[in-house]
Amino acid sequence: MIRFLAWIWTLTSVVLAIAFGWLFVTVYWSNRACFDENGRCFVDGVVHHDTSFIYVWIALLAAVSALAGVVVTRRGGGL
Repeated sequence: MIRFLAWIWTLTSVVLAIAFGWLFVTVYWSNRACFDENGRCFVDGVVHHDTSFIYVWIALLAAVSALAGVVVTRRGGGL
């Protein structure tokens, strides 16, 4: 049962890592040269903020969580 839950946790973490990585690349990284002194970037009527770099930290946290899930799954369950 622990292994099954660890697999679900791992797959969910991988999906979240990919999603937030994609958000980081599309929202922050592609517009990083556009930000003004207030930390805003106006692209095609959409305002992007320079605080969007937080997406990379969430993606890294999800990736580490996925690795922890793999370790628990490979161990056989017991913590």
